[in-house]
Amino acid sequence: MIVVTGSAGYLGSRIAASLLCGSIAGAGPVAGVDRVEAPTVTHRADILDGVTLRRAFRGARAVIHVAGLNGGPAAPSAAGEFQRINVGGTEVVIAAAREAGVRRLVLTSTTALYGGAIRSADAAVWVTEDLPAMPETPYEESKRAAEALVLAAAGSFPDGCLILRCGRFFPAPPNETVNDRLYRGVDPRDAAVAHILAAERPGGGARVLNIAAASPFTAEDCAQLRRDPLPALRRHHPFVEGAYRQLGWRLPATIDRVTSIDAARQAIGYAPQHNFREALAEQLWLDAWPRRSEAAPDGG
Repeated sequence: MIVVTGSAGYLGSRIAASLLCGSIAGAGPVAGVDRVEAPTVTHRADILDGVTLRRAFRGARAVIHVAGLNGGPAAPSAAGEFQRINVGGTEVVIAAAREAGVRRLVLTSTTALYGGAIRSADAAVWVTEDLPAMPETPYEESKRAAEALVLAAAGSFPDGCLILRCGRFFPAPPNETVNDRLYRGVDPRDAAVAHILAAERPGGGARVLNIAAASPFTAEDCAQLRRDPLPALRRHHPFVEGAYRQLGWRLPATIDRVTSIDAARQAIGYAPQHNFREALAEQLWLDAWPRRSEAAPDGG
């Protein structure tokens, strides 16, 4: 069995639903923990409720810990709330998972932790897991502290712990979403699959892995991307200017990073399916469909 905390949330519900639908072979039964009622929730509980967590985790092979406060505009501004939920909640999850005999713990984290290291660079940064975390907000500080707890606890879990630093995946205007897939974003469907792969793949120890869309750019492109990404975009996607013109969109004027997913490919077999090319093609289809529908002859 795999248990998902935060299973009513934006990402957690997708992970739980993917498990329930058997999208990954051999995943087995699934349970979900959240404060609110939802089809993907089997145990109603606050993330600080260790008693209910221990009950939910009993018999589980892996726990995917997604629950927490995010750092978006609607998130509470008090640093204490981030510490209480993201750090304190992770402590409770670790203790409950240990007591229940869970073999692997997977933590959802964020590539936002690299923030300061990216903003201080003169050229676009090729972001691997070796880049030092330089959190700049209370939310990011709380995620770094949660990561440290999981890394320290890895020896308590027979199959170890994995921390997935996910790129941007929350809803945004289409132009922004597709631009993000070039260098820092990820489709929530791919992020969900990455979590399931992390729970399923054999191995021990502790690792941090970046989870993002597959960028068309290479490390060699980084020197130019911050100054002017258009030449590199033309090399990798000659059609891009015409496509953006049709949609009335703007290409990014600068790109400050490219998130590398090479380690996740090797460690868990991560292979994102919803990258820049696929996201742009979908938007072109959505843009063209109403016109084609109006022009089609009446088949009635």
